[in-house]
Amino acid sequence: MHSKTKTKLNVIEGGRGAKQAEAGVSANTFLHVESVLEKAAHQLAALQNDDGHWVFELEADVTIPSEYIMLQRFLGRSVDEKTASRLSSYLLDRQLPDGSWPLYAVDGNANISASVKAYFALKLLGHDKNAPYMVKARQIILSLGGAARCNVFTRITLALFGQVPWHTPPAMPIEIMLLPRWFFFHLSKISYWSRTVIVPLLILYAKQPVCALRHDEGITELFTTPPDMLGNLDHFRHRAWRKNVFIILDRVLKRTMHYIPKRISAHALRQAEQWTRERMQGEGGIGAIYPAMANAVMALKTLGCREDDPDYVRGLAALDDLLIHRTPAPDAVPSLQSPFGGGIDRSSAAPDLLPSRHAATARDDHFSLCQPCNSPVWDTCLSLSALVEAGIPGNLFSADEAMKWLFDRQISTPGDWSGKCPGLACGGWAFQYENTLYPDVDDTSKVLMGLFRAGALEREEYREKIAKAVRWVIGMQNSDGGWGAFDVDNDYLYLNDIPFADHGALLDPSTSDLTGRCIEMLGMLGYGPDFPPIARGLAYLEEEQEAFGGWFGRWGVNYLYGTWSVLSGLHEVGEDMQKPYVRKAVEWLVGCQNGDGGWGETCASYDDPSLAGSGASTPSQTAWALLALMAAGETDRPEVQRGMQYLVDRYHNGWEERHFTGTGFPRVFYLRYHGYRLFFPVWALGAYLRRRRGATTVQDAVRRKYMGGVSWLKLQ
Repeated sequence: MHSKTKTKLNVIEGGRGAKQAEAGVSANTFLHVESVLEKAAHQLAALQNDDGHWVFELEADVTIPSEYIMLQRFLGRSVDEKTASRLSSYLLDRQLPDGSWPLYAVDGNANISASVKAYFALKLLGHDKNAPYMVKARQIILSLGGAARCNVFTRITLALFGQVPWHTPPAMPIEIMLLPRWFFFHLSKISYWSRTVIVPLLILYAKQPVCALRHDEGITELFTTPPDMLGNLDHFRHRAWRKNVFIILDRVLKRTMHYIPKRISAHALRQAEQWTRERMQGEGGIGAIYPAMANAVMALKTLGCREDDPDYVRGLAALDDLLIHRTPAPDAVPSLQSPFGGGIDRSSAAPDLLPSRHAATARDDHFSLCQPCNSPVWDTCLSLSALVEAGIPGNLFSADEAMKWLFDRQISTPGDWSGKCPGLACGGWAFQYENTLYPDVDDTSKVLMGLFRAGALEREEYREKIAKAVRWVIGMQNSDGGWGAFDVDNDYLYLNDIPFADHGALLDPSTSDLTGRCIEMLGMLGYGPDFPPIARGLAYLEEEQEAFGGWFGRWGVNYLYGTWSVLSGLHEVGEDMQKPYVRKAVEWLVGCQNGDGGWGETCASYDDPSLAGSGASTPSQTAWALLALMAAGETDRPEVQRGMQYLVDRYHNGWEERHFTGTGFPRVFYLRYHGYRLFFPVWALGAYLRRRRGATTVQDAVRRKYMGGVSWLKLQ
């Protein structure tokens, strides 16, 4: 595998095919690590907000800001000139030299759906189609087959603006709302993010609204066939019988849906509106993710809601709160007053620590972008863990305030997940400021581990809250022994073959990275391989290990992320780290190290697994690899020393990281967490120094103290 990978890496900047750097380690590495750790940890501590939390910018590809621009037009809201200029600057800065737009920065290639959306958004902002950058974009889009080759979600967007007929997206009848649970498709059978996106979309599909545009604002020039002549765009595939059956069903539905009695359709429409409104009651918006939030306000607008409708107003405010105004100054903290009157973004403390060096290429050196959601709970628990492991003085940040902030956001009410877990009390956390109906085991496990490190187990006032959270995580374990993120046994994999699911991410099954951190959390409480939930998790992880030794990363890029999560979990539950399957993972990690001493992995590894562990070095992915190797007992290994030297050498008032290392949906949606390039290196440097000094990490100290289990949790 490695020889094949190196050949492919010749086209990936900084990969293992790059020229090897000096293998030696400076004699002063230890002192340099201490110095860099002190500076970086102080920098991270200084970014804590007064109420105790951290939040960093969360950046996706250009589809989200492009959709935000389109949304304003659909809703009839004007975009002021300054914001329009900033949004334009952001989109143009992300354009590739060939005229296209990618799904991820630096090493991403042309993506037709992202390119069509960005081009369309620029036209809506008034850009001339004959401008050189628009001509280049149009040429590359046409060379890729034209806008008819876009994905399903882009086709739906184009239908909303009359750029393609409504029959070109797959059929999504409103009567889905009335299907029984035993049917092959039901809302409970798909993931939380899918159902919150789909239900408002069903309303739009039922009503089929069209936002009128001027002729010069349309994008007919992006089609190789006139849009009004387009027919079925989902084509049969060779030897994909199930996909083909669903395509036939889709075509039958399109021809027969109009025969459904109107009273049944009207009842289904009322059900969809009620379902949507019930999930718009929180300040974070429905699902607290942009696509669902945008669909919901468009659905209400289409249904004729008043401008002062409370759900509509609340939904608009949540969307506007995702807008960020960025300047290229290194110490800038964005001013996030909404240009649309929706209030001030609560993520206004989210700094762009080190704006990308290509920021200076923007026309006015200022950007506006729309985040896909915000990440304060995730950022806070990871920052807390990093700073506690770094061992910086308590007067530089407040662990108590961070703990209080996190406990204040613990969720105790039922949600969609409760349908498969009747009687299970909630105690979890969500990713965002507010997403009460959708806590997840990923955030919950990481929050708990941050709290354990900070001493929450010693605080009697937190015991009941901790017990509820731990029991909730255990109760969310899937029947295969693993954990998904938001639901139990959400593994109806055949549904990924329906035409609507061309993104392949309709479901929320067990994943190795989440399973690794769930058992890691239980391990911190002193439980070992004989504890039944851990034993089932271990069996699942052994089964899921890839042939080359690593584990798939569903929520971070990719096998480096998954392998870090799993090895950390194995270590913490007391697994024998000399077992062959563990050593196989260790040797794979070592073999992935780049010539510069770091580690990196391109998002392209989701499309081509032979690129696993291959890509330009990044601070966050280097930190994951180092934490994984140290968990496996390899602290003194030369490769770990070289990895530390990589982090030391590349620290310049922070670390630069332009690559996307977070995953929204593999192969279709990636994320750049702007905090990753700070708190993960701080975490790795802190853990390294503790181990080199002969001490244990704070995490291991907690486990040793509670070896055998925490008595008051009463889990056994």
